[in-house]
Amino acid sequence: MNLDHKEFYTPEAEQQLLGALLTDNGKLAMVGDFLLPEHFHDPVHRRIYEVIRGRVAKGHIASPVTLKMAMEGDEGLKELGGARYLAKMAGASVASYALRDYARVVVQDAARRTLRDAAQGAMSGLSGGGEPQEVALRLLHALQSLPEDAGQESSVSLGRAVIEAVTEAKEIYEGTRSFFKTGIRALDQVLKGLAPGDFCLIGGATSAGKTSLALEIAKNSAFRGGEGVAFVSLEMTHQQLATRLASSFARVPYAALRDAGSMSEKDFRTWCEGAQETAKGNLRIIPKHVRDVPAIHAACKRVDREFGDQVPLSLVVIDYVQLCRAPGAKRFEQMTEVSIQTKHMAAMLGVPVIGLVQLSRDLGHRDDKRPGLSDIKETGQFENDADQVIFCHREQYWLERKGPQLDRSGQVTMEAQADFEADMAACRNRVELIVRKNRHGQLATAEVGCHMPTARFWDLQAQEEMPL
Repeated sequence: MNLDHKEFYTPEAEQQLLGALLTDNGKLAMVGDFLLPEHFHDPVHRRIYEVIRGRVAKGHIASPVTLKMAMEGDEGLKELGGARYLAKMAGASVASYALRDYARVVVQDAARRTLRDAAQGAMSGLSGGGEPQEVALRLLHALQSLPEDAGQESSVSLGRAVIEAVTEAKEIYEGTRSFFKTGIRALDQVLKGLAPGDFCLIGGATSAGKTSLALEIAKNSAFRGGEGVAFVSLEMTHQQLATRLASSFARVPYAALRDAGSMSEKDFRTWCEGAQETAKGNLRIIPKHVRDVPAIHAACKRVDREFGDQVPLSLVVIDYVQLCRAPGAKRFEQMTEVSIQTKHMAAMLGVPVIGLVQLSRDLGHRDDKRPGLSDIKETGQFENDADQVIFCHREQYWLERKGPQLDRSGQVTMEAQADFEADMAACRNRVELIVRKNRHGQLATAEVGCHMPTARFWDLQAQEEMPL
């Protein structure tokens, strides 16, 4: 059954609700805890509500007169009658006692539209031969995005909050609850662990080591911690990922496998022994054809069942999230939806999800190449949804690209060469893990040892994993 949008739209409720707010801005406090602009079906009403909220938040008056000036260039409002339409809504405003009920009508209409779209999507998926579990998870993601109405609790007593906080702290203190550790000591000292449902981003410029870092964290859990890891590899094939892991164990550069015929027998045998160790890990690779978030969610649920009760799924890694697919007319809309869905997936799986992100190329044109939150490509929603954001920065990479300083004649002096070699020595095999966002802790930089050809990391203080 194809339902028309107007079947889930009550124009009078939207109009009279907005009229009441234009008449008395103080009434916004009665509905502002649950009514959002996106709940309005009519795009003009949505924009009117946004302007009202913005003006009230700044302490300004939101009336038909002030909105006429604020929305003077709004073509949609002009088509409805402009100032006359605003005055008409104000004249037909709903009474205070019914305001919250009218707001609930608007929110419930939005919920019905969301459910309608989800149901139509499910029918389309089933008709197209989609997996039942994937279709079901699409519906679950739709339910996660349902708007809250006035029946939801909009505040929690401090007493209840304290009781729940004490209970959680007691469980952590007694060891019955713990947070996920990356296995990289310097980084764990900053993060203090990833909680179930956390969405952590790892970013960096090209060749900064973000995939290697994600593999190191996954390896620490799957091989040393005895916990299960689902690694969603959207950029590399599962063979390439396995090659990197084997190189990490064997300490043989993975690039050498591109021309294995030229490898020494000793190196090849060592790498094969590393591959045997790799096969023992509790890590399953989800291949690149599984790209939309509900499908990834379904695949992770299957991985969890395949591990069984003895090996709990403890981590999901997505390399990288900007390669995921989501609905949307524009790239910005698609990536915004990917971020929201991934955060929902982490909560529903009850494990941390680490998503790798690519950064803007503008980073390479700056003097200071250390990334910031604004360098994340596609959408700011990633920054908003993430609980932690970690950037990999390798000064060695940028120095190698720049080379020694040239003099006016375009030559490298002995002094410049000496300075270059000293700078390279100071940063060789080191990476800065810059924590730019940490919802539950401090912001700091953890410096660790790294060897990119073999995708390995080590504690600089211990010095026990130095490259051969």
